[in-house]
Amino acid sequence: MTSEATTKAREFLGRIHGALDELDVAKIESAARLIRDAWRDDRRVFVLGNGGSAATASHFVCDLHGATRGERRMGAFCLTDDAPLLSAVANDLGYEHVFSEQIAANVRKGDVVVVLSASGDSENVVRAVGAARTAGARTIGVLGFGGGRSLGLVDLAIVSSSKHYGIVESVHSAVTHLLASLVRDAGPA
Repeated sequence: MTSEATTKAREFLGRIHGALDELDVAKIESAARLIRDAWRDDRRVFVLGNGGSAATASHFVCDLHGATRGERRMGAFCLTDDAPLLSAVANDLGYEHVFSEQIAANVRKGDVVVVLSASGDSENVVRAVGAARTAGARTIGVLGFGGGRSLGLVDLAIVSSSKHYGIVESVHSAVTHLLASLVRDAGPA
């Protein structure tokens, strides 16, 4: 690797490290408690995001299933994993409704909805938070770019100020892995 590439790599990793250092650990612990409490109370967790955040949302749901194996399992669902439903809602109603329609149909009082968003400003994410609140769900935002519009809408926000998609998505991956670990370690009790 050239010295220029090495310098860029170190700079990028340093920016990820800095973005992780700015996170509010107390909010991460609170988010883990909300998810653990939902598991304890036989409530469900729904996770969503666009693009890279959709991939992280799907991965997080896999991690939650793995973290809660055993006698009492958690119901965790990723709202981006049903491509036919996403495309039908997008085609019939518009992409801004792809999450809110699923939430209106499936989310109940006491469930938890986790939104992963780099900008916090995507209309479908903002509408999802509104639909979750209407359903009586608790909402967690794992957000970048300082939180965007979603920051003032979610019950609990874990926010990175970075405006670099790669940095934000790396932070979101680390946060969701940590949340799954904390949930697993705490157990459903």
